[in-house]
Amino acid sequence: MPSKEDIVAILKRVKDPEAEKSLFELALVHSIDLREDGTLVINIDFKRRTPFCPACVPIAWLVQKGITDALAEEFATLP
Repeated sequence: MPSKEDIVAILKRVKDPEAEKSLFELALVHSIDLREDGTLVINIDFKRRTPFCPACVPIAWLVQKGITDALAEEFATLP
């Protein structure tokens, strides 16, 4: 099972597609909960920059996909 430090290192490589900075540089990651059953919950504060922002949903999806892809790539070989 990966450690919280492993997960933080991965999240530091995931960038916001609009700002081109990591989620940690932007202080968007509020909590990481790695549960005993192997469930991983990452709480990210992704606020809209402007009301009714039409690009916010696709950007949030890209951030989520970036996290999922990075975690899957890093830990695909774990039993």
